Amino acid sequence: MKKNILGLVLAAAFYGSAAAQVDFDSRSNPFSSLLPAQDQNIPVPVAEPVRVNTTASCEGYPLRMRLSGRSVTLPAAGVWTLESHLATDDDYFPDSRSFPKSVSENISSHIDRSCKLLAGLIPGVNCGEVYSSKWDKEWTPPEHGKAGQGALGAVRPSKEEEIWIFNMMWVGNSMPKAGTKFLATFNGKSAVVVGGYERGPSSKKFLGGFQKEVLWYLGAQEGSSRVTLSALTDQSLPPGPITCAR
Repeated sequence: MKKNILGLVLAAAFYGSAAAQVDFDSRSNPFSSLLPAQDQNIPVPVAEPVRVNTTASCEGYPLRMRLSGRSVTLPAAGVWTLESHLATDDDYFPDSRSFPKSVSENISSHIDRSCKLLAGLIPGVNCGEVYSSKWDKEWTPPEHGKAGQGALGAVRPSKEEEIWIFNMMWVGNSMPKAGTKFLATFNGKSAVVVGGYERGPSSKKFLGGFQKEVLWYLGAQEGSSRVTLSALTDQSLPPGPITCAR
């Protein structure tokens, strides 16, 4: 217990020292005295990732995030929607373009690479099962940008990040820095997920949106399963499946 408390204190102090984009709820955060009152940036430390699918600490901390028309304190459970694909730094298009001209251009090659990544983490993956509907085979529509483009404009995630991305309807400076890791949990399964590349959905029915790969791995149903999202202290963990140490 003492080690856990010390770890949380150190984590709170670490995040409080950065220039943040998230709000911390002083009513639920036992370490609020260590944090400045203004918004906080979550840094993304450069560190050697641990081996994928290993047993690791999933330690977290109370974190209040401002969304459109509401605030949510993590950990929080809610219903999630399905999000379309974002173009990665490994996707290429004709004429040296960084983004597709339509929601379907070169999507098949993107899905092939994504499924190979999944198969490296979860042997026996059936691509037809993962990408089973037409909505699983489209780039993000060109809303205030280009097809396949997130809220950060020309910034593209890595192919390893993209299949584990989640969105929330962050407002103002509450959007975490691109690449920030969180923990998604449902029905006994957990995955390290990545935020900060895209905003949405606007409907308050949803806590946020996941890429299809996240919903598939967790065994969650879009629009009905209540998946829990938590802040994650250890930012060196790679995105993907994780077994949390008890």
